Order: sequence, then structure tokens, then C-alpha cells
Amino acid sequence: MAMAASVDAGAGKTLESWEALAGMLGKEELPERLPGVKRRVFEDGQEPALVFYRDNSSWCPYCQRVWLQLEEKRIPYEVEKINMRCYGEKPAWFTKMVPSGLLPVLELDGKIITESMDIMFLIEQRFPDYNPLLPSGGPELAAVDSLLGLERRLAGAWMNRLRSSWPDMNGFENTMDKVNSALQRFGGPYFLGSKFSMVDAVYAPFLERIAASMPYWPGVKVRGNDRWPAVNSWFDAMDSRPAYQAMKSDDFTHTHDLEPQIGPCRSAPAGQAYRDLINGKNGSWDLPLKPEETAWGFDDGTGKGGAKEEAARTLIKNHEKVVSFALRPVRDGEKYKEMVDLAFHLVANALMLGVENVPDSVNPSTFPPQVAVAAAYLRDRVGVPRDMSYPAARQLRAHLNWLIRSLGSDL
Repeated sequence: MAMAASVDAGAGKTLESWEALAGMLGKEELPERLPGVKRRVFEDGQEPALVFYRDNSSWCPYCQRVWLQLEEKRIPYEVEKINMRCYGEKPAWFTKMVPSGLLPVLELDGKIITESMDIMFLIEQRFPDYNPLLPSGGPELAAVDSLLGLERRLAGAWMNRLRSSWPDMNGFENTMDKVNSALQRFGGPYFLGSKFSMVDAVYAPFLERIAASMPYWPGVKVRGNDRWPAVNSWFDAMDSRPAYQAMKSDDFTHTHDLEPQIGPCRSAPAGQAYRDLINGKNGSWDLPLKPEETAWGFDDGTGKGGAKEEAARTLIKNHEKVVSFALRPVRDGEKYKEMVDLAFHLVANALMLGVENVPDSVNPSTFPPQVAVAAAYLRDRVGVPRDMSYPAARQLRAHLNWLIRSLGSDL
């Protein structure tokens, strides 16, 4: 619904137009977020040294480990984003170049390299002057192969616990014990001691997904579990790294992108409370949001500090595309386009001005139920880090949830 000016909605409340809301964001463009960068340079005058092909939605753990390595080494690179098969077709030019279609891929010196570990070792070899992430010798270097082997065993134990009809009920915990011991060997907080290394980049995507999925499906707490103090210290150290902060995901995104990639996971009763928390079923998406200690730091729930503005910016700058996306599950969606646009317009106003300042004269309860379907579809597909940061995603999910409840729906 196009509105060229602010609309006086009575009771002293104004429904600001999309244009007026855009003006509230300010004319200064924010720095591009890392997941959207296509050409990454770290110093003026640098030229990208390679092309990094990664997945479009920041779901792939194998892409993430290479991405983290490139960021930590500060090697300039170009990005080509390619769909994973679980959510889209791959372009013909890519499958011609890489017949398997698998990601990640590195293009360097005119050559195409696949397999994440081959890529990572090549990067260390080819760019030794860019913050080396492997030790030059000593017991730390000697430990690298065994640590990488342990990472593969951890991934296998995790998959077994999530998916198997007859899981090894102690296999995952026992393997985590070994990971905890490995982190203690050189004093931590990282695997090779006080300095971040390539080993940490290899482990990071899987430990991140393990920490999200294990309490969600089988009900096994990983991060914050006193059984694995060195693992807790490792997570804390990783959270202090800007490169990792910029690319890590949240538990909702991980627990909803894993099954399309690996297949169905087994839900145990012990995980129900955490599933309700992550999915907003226990009031965790209700406004006002409660304070929360997150992997991004303390979030008081108010959205102050830019989270609400970041969420609103996504709607305001892209509302036509966002509406079209949200209408995907709605039959004859074009019929409801204007109403969905108005509904998202209300959400943007609420984010910028507060729910209490949304005009009473625009009554969401009169909207057709298809609007709630579109809003729920969008709410459940806000991805971190693809779309926005976690604090912003938390605000957008909660404000879309407010809209859905205002529509009289319990979706």
C-alpha cells in the first residue's frame, strides 16, 4: 500500500508513510554487514587475491570455517554466493566449473579448489605473511592432526545423537569430554593455547551448531554445562572475536536450517522447554521482550542501541520485496499484497515509534487471515546473520509476533 505522506490516524497518533520512516533512518548509510559483502578488502588499495564461493544463506558450516579463516588472516577476497541444494538451484555455470556442485570453492591463481580442509591448508601455505594460523613447530603443530581428527569424531557423535533411531546415548558426551580435555592441554582458551588458530576455525561452525541443536532436540545443554568448563571458556573467547561475531548465527536459525540439510532430527521430551523458548512458544517473543544474556552480549530487550532501527531498516528499505517473499505461502497472494504491505507498515511504525504509538484507527483484527499467514512466514524465516544481527532479529520476530496476535491468530 503506497502512502505518499504521513496519515493522521486520530487520537494524536500518525501512521508515518514509508517515505517518512525512511527519512527517520537518517541519510547516512550504515557500513555493509559482513554477510552481504561481495568484495572484501581490509586496507586501502588492496585488490582481492582470490574468489570465495560460499552458500547464499550462511548455513554451510564448511563455508563458515573458510570464511572465518579469511577474515582472521585479513586476506582480501571476492565473494560469489551459490545456493545450497536444500533451498535452491545452482547456476549452470557453477556446476560446469564444479560438477559436484559442493561448497565451499576457492578460485586462486586460475585454479579451482574444493573441500574445505584442502582449501584451508592451501590458504595457510599460499599466504604465510597474513597472520599465520598454524604454529611453525613444537608440540602445538604436532597436535594439529589429532585435533582435526577429534573434530570429525565429534561431528559424527553429534549426528548420531541427533538423527539415529538407536543413538549411542553416551557417545556424544564422551566425545565432548575429549574435546574439553584437548582444550585444556595447552592452557586454553583456544585449542592451541592463548592464540586463535586454524584449528579453532575448523571447530567453530560445528561447536556453534552443536550448542544450538543439542538442548533443542535431545535436551543436552552444551554451552554453560559445568561438565565442560574449557569448552565454555572457548565459547567466551570466540565471542570476543569481531570476525566470528559478524558471521555466527543464532539458535533459532540453526535449529530451523539443520533439518533441510541433514534430514529429520529426533525430538526428546527433555528438549521441549528449550524448543518452546527458541520458537517463541513460552512468551519469549512477546513484547515487551525480557532482558537476555546472549552470545552477542547482554540485551535488555528494549532495542535501544540500534537493534530496532536495524530491524526496521530491512522492512523500510525493502518492503516491496519483503511483502512478495512473505506472500509465498498465501494462495492468490496478489489479492492480499496491499493488506500485507499495510500490516508490515504497522510493524515498521511500531519498531521506529513504539507499539503504543501505532494508530488505533488501523485495526489489524479486521485484516483477512492470510495476512497472519504471511507475517508468520516472514517471522519464522528471519535468518541470522544472513538478514540481520541477532538483537535486530529478536526485535523483528517479536514485533511480527505482536502483529500476528493483534490479528487474532496464534500462528
